[in-house]
Amino acid sequence: MELHAISTGQQSIYQFVKVASQIHPWTTAIHIREKKWSDSQIINAVQQLMHTGVPLSKIRINSRTQLAADLKIGGVHLSEHMSYVNADDPPSLWKVGRSVHSIEQALQAQSEGIDYLFYGHIYSTNSKPDLIPRGLDQLEKLCHAVSIPVIAIGGIQPSHCQDIHRAGARGVAVMSGIFEAEHPQHACQLYGQSIQYMTFTHLQSLGKK
Repeated sequence: MELHAISTGQQSIYQFVKVASQIHPWTTAIHIREKKWSDSQIINAVQQLMHTGVPLSKIRINSRTQLAADLKIGGVHLSEHMSYVNADDPPSLWKVGRSVHSIEQALQAQSEGIDYLFYGHIYSTNSKPDLIPRGLDQLEKLCHAVSIPVIAIGGIQPSHCQDIHRAGARGVAVMSGIFEAEHPQHACQLYGQSIQYMTFTHLQSLGKK
């Protein structure tokens, strides 16, 4: 399973880079989801991440496709209503993701060549207190409807990883659970350990068949 850590818009560049540099060994990808940051601020953040040892291939930027390609990072993540416009000269391991909230949106994204999906919110979350969680049943239906990887997002705790995997998701995405935790590195390790344990037990079960 994959672990995607997403910035929350509540940190300064310094705070974001500090946390990201601590957690990256446990993550598949670190997403810069900062709508208020200018391009120059994002460039600054990426350069600082690189200097602290975060691989460019792990970094994703939300929405700004060409900027992400120019920086030679791991990819771009699009909101549900954004169409993908081919970037000039993207890196070889380039990934394009999109957030979706329905099977119809997921199928449309797949038909457009999107590499992976974020789907949620799965559990109750403080960021969306008035919206009913979509839950594991809807997650499972969406995972079975598409062939591209689905990453679950929204209110996810380390203890949820096994149920999310059983529903067919290929990973989890976490925002405040990591970036706003009292001890972000420890929080990220708990997610990583839960994923490792779940993966180990899954492989064991396959070996017994």
